[in-house]
Amino acid sequence: MKKITNLKELEIWTDIHFLSSIIKKQIDKKKTDNLIKMADAVTNLAFYFQEYTNNIRLYEKALSEYKLAKNRAIERARRSEQEAEKIQRKINSRSY
Repeated sequence: MKKITNLKELEIWTDIHFLSSIIKKQIDKKKTDNLIKMADAVTNLAFYFQEYTNNIRLYEKALSEYKLAKNRAIERARRSEQEAEKIQRKINSRSY
């Protein structure tokens, strides 16, 4: 899944670069209000996409850390239960 996500991101960045380079060439030839608006729109899309991908990565990282913390807590609880059972068996074996 990670590879597919990376390929999709690469395609989007390629498209953004392609559009921005065409707009830049046209602006260099003749600057118009529409071209300026198009350049601003593509720039905004690039910033939006970058922030979106960063948010996804941070979400996945946080989720992974939460899962690891949960698994560690479960393991600690299991060890504590096993230790409690050992102690209980010792106590039960001494009382007879």
